[in-house]
Amino acid sequence: MSGTVELDPNGTHLLIRFPYREDLVALVKELPGRRWDPRNKTWKVPAAQIERVYATFATHLFEFAPEASGLLAGTLGTAPSGDDDDGADDSDGNGDAKAKTGKGKPGQLPLGLDDDAPPEAMTISALNRKVQGGVRDLFPDTFWVIGEVVGYDKTAEREHRFFQLAEKGQRQARAVATVETALFGRTASWLLPKLAEGQAPLTLRDGIEIRALVRADFYPAAGRFQVIVEGIDPTHTLGKLALTREQILAELREAGLLHKNRGLPFPVPATRIGVLASPDSDGFHDFCQQLEKSGCGFDVTLVPIKTQGVGLKPSLMQGLAWFAERSPQFDVLCVLRGGGSRTDLAWFDDREIALAVAKHPLKVLVGIGHQRDQSVLDAIAHSEKTPTAVAALLVECLRGVRADVHDRATRLRDAVADLLADLRTDFRDSAERLQRAAIYRVRDQRHALHGSGRELEAAVTLRLANERNRLTAAATRVRTGSDRTLERAAMQLESRSQRHRLLDPRRVLERGYALARDASGKVLPDAESLAPDSKLVVQFRDGRVTTRVEDVQRESP
Repeated sequence: MSGTVELDPNGTHLLIRFPYREDLVALVKELPGRRWDPRNKTWKVPAAQIERVYATFATHLFEFAPEASGLLAGTLGTAPSGDDDDGADDSDGNGDAKAKTGKGKPGQLPLGLDDDAPPEAMTISALNRKVQGGVRDLFPDTFWVIGEVVGYDKTAEREHRFFQLAEKGQRQARAVATVETALFGRTASWLLPKLAEGQAPLTLRDGIEIRALVRADFYPAAGRFQVIVEGIDPTHTLGKLALTREQILAELREAGLLHKNRGLPFPVPATRIGVLASPDSDGFHDFCQQLEKSGCGFDVTLVPIKTQGVGLKPSLMQGLAWFAERSPQFDVLCVLRGGGSRTDLAWFDDREIALAVAKHPLKVLVGIGHQRDQSVLDAIAHSEKTPTAVAALLVECLRGVRADVHDRATRLRDAVADLLADLRTDFRDSAERLQRAAIYRVRDQRHALHGSGRELEAAVTLRLANERNRLTAAATRVRTGSDRTLERAAMQLESRSQRHRLLDPRRVLERGYALARDASGKVLPDAESLAPDSKLVVQFRDGRVTTRVEDVQRESP
């Protein structure tokens, strides 16, 4: 619970209390007419804003007092305004009632009255006793009425219960008419246990429709008309609840959503558990103890909700939406309450809640009642009798997964062992075959190599003989060819030597000729290259003479 919303004694303001939270302060500051009361540390908001206050704070798990819930349902009387229906003031400054036999001018008595002889006035108690007698005359016997219970929860623990029965139109939140109702202790002492111990247990609470046997009464001391409950027909309430349940299931069936969530596969393994429950409930503690006792590694995330009353729907819807947004982080979602009467569980029979569960991306596990009490959620999701049974299912599934993994591991180990044994045998057989084949192959190769060695030796011997013969023939050819070449070369050399001797200038000179050269020693083959007075060296057989040219005479060839 985050805070409370109550109605002040005057019925004019809502009193909102909560521990300081910045986000909640920001929300309350958006409410029209809000005012902070520092002495009582309370926010005051006009009672007319009840619907907006409920829409704002119900999702934050605020607890609404019965008076505030009655105001929301339109079944709580409005605060006195000081005016009656025709707008006239019913009292003077001293609070004395005025006669209403006519309308007088200010400062005057009504017409027809004399100041000296005022008429006799009826006391309030006499008036109320007279009305009481009229009511009893009009309704001498008990009779049956049908209405929705409003404001019962605030007096449920008292000896005498005072509440209202309200008539509401089809799909309307506000009441068309209400009547004050009393259930006195002497009747409650036998009636309530009888309802709770019936074949279908029924608990009287706000929000359910009952068929009550009542007697009309008028309470003179307060001037209040009321009906006194003498009995309750449980079949009407249970039938109404069953009809509502069947209508919701029929709508889901028509939309194809009846088995949508139930048909989701169970995650294997399911260890990340989301929970919607009251953190203070015995059912949630039993659930956690069952998981802890198993020794399995579950990761539990709780989003607290109201599990009965007007706060159930907004908190449950908010929790379902929270888990839907984070569905990849969880395996399953558990909705837990644990026990209660059929009327207590009827808070879960809501169309919007059913649609949210049917369309939820997580598989929903429900543990909100006993086996004989079936809600809409039990019909559309996986249902177990109690929160402990839900925890036992999760433990059993996880242990089943463990056992399956262990069994698979054992089979895998045995299969691997068999495979290794077969492979070891095959390997040994293959090694033996390979060894024998290698021995045969080596022996064959040795024979083949020995034969190849002999063949190679013979081939090499033959090849060497052939090469030796070829080299011998080549050497003979070379020797013969070189001798011939040397003979020819000797003959050519002798011929050239003889020609050289014949052409040697010294032999020419020995025959009486002379050799003329210029000053540089160059041989002069003719007279054309000489000029007068040029130096001339003449070589004779026995010496040389240096002279100069005096005259050059050229002869035609």
